[in-house]
Amino acid sequence: MSSQRKRLSGRLTKGARSLLLTTSDEHIWIVETLDVDQSLVGKNVIVDGIPTAADRIQADWIGQI
Repeated sequence: MSSQRKRLSGRLTKGARSLLLTTSDEHIWIVETLDVDQSLVGKNVIVDGIPTAADRIQADWIGQI
């Protein structure tokens, strides 16, 4: 996978094992992160990080829109 940074926006939800980001085009990303402000779950956010697979992103930063 490319090490090129990516900035995604969408709704952050909590899945059974990880955080999920659903974009406006209905693409679902698995968000890998060490820590997240739980108040962001269920809200529209921006995720900035590096894709590690076609549907995964290692987030460096997550913030509310």
